[in-house]
Amino acid sequence: MGKEEAGERLDLFLAKRFTYLSRSSWKKHLSDGKISLDGKPCKASHILREGEEVEYLPSDFPEPSVDTRFSLLYEEERFFAVTKSGDLPVHAAGRYRKNNLVDILESDGRFGRPYLVNRLDRETSGIVLFGKDSETASRLASFFSTRSVHKIYISLVWGDFPKRLTASGWLGPDTESKIRKKRAFYDSADPRIPQIPSEDWETSSTDFRSLGGGFLDGKRFSRILCFPKTGRNHQIRATLYSLGFPLLGDKLYGVDETVFLDFIEGKQPNLMDRLGRERQALHAISLKFPHPYLKKRIDIFSPIPEDMLV
Repeated sequence: MGKEEAGERLDLFLAKRFTYLSRSSWKKHLSDGKISLDGKPCKASHILREGEEVEYLPSDFPEPSVDTRFSLLYEEERFFAVTKSGDLPVHAAGRYRKNNLVDILESDGRFGRPYLVNRLDRETSGIVLFGKDSETASRLASFFSTRSVHKIYISLVWGDFPKRLTASGWLGPDTESKIRKKRAFYDSADPRIPQIPSEDWETSSTDFRSLGGGFLDGKRFSRILCFPKTGRNHQIRATLYSLGFPLLGDKLYGVDETVFLDFIEGKQPNLMDRLGRERQALHAISLKFPHPYLKKRIDIFSPIPEDMLV
């Protein structure tokens, strides 16, 4: 444990840091002796101290159900692209060992062993690119790292979004949130940015364009296009939240972060009433990139899913 964790209850730390289990589930694992502190049994109420080491020895547990739907959008001899649903992890992580897009594609049998190129959050729908061999996947991935890929997302946000907006600055820890993993966008002139930023801080740049909007249950919303120039974790979601236009349905970066805290506690909040959608309203709609072997560009489009049509 580091200085940031010191002083926090053990069960709260586990629920906030490892969100694939609720707080009540972590409490049960603690009472069952599956978690040790410096090699000894410990209680959920233990207050963490700097330097302590927590070890978790999990037994087999059931995977959460997911929406396994995907559609093939584009295919060539050495790579392909699919569009995924808004409730499907891209790869194995946490409790999702088999219920993820990579394993589903491999089990499908049409694509051999898929080599993942780009990633989307579990609740973000849209385009995911795969190589059919490691060399092709590596070439495609290099286009993302060198910013040779033109990415477009479409989203629904609360508020009356301006016609055009560019957000260039930094992504870093959200100092005003109780949730450790939550990030925030900071303008380059913000005094909260450290003089020597740590690895938690990354430069970030996104262009936004409004497509209009309307009202949902009496509240103003906007439909916007997002053009990320950098590829940071939670970039679009954290930036829109910090600008005052949170995504509909976003548990972590939505209008009320207590929804996320309720969620990890194992409670079932009424997401439609509190957030406007069951999942975050973000869809990867377009990818344009150079062909990995030929002198041409590839343009892939994914239709807007039904749950984002208003």
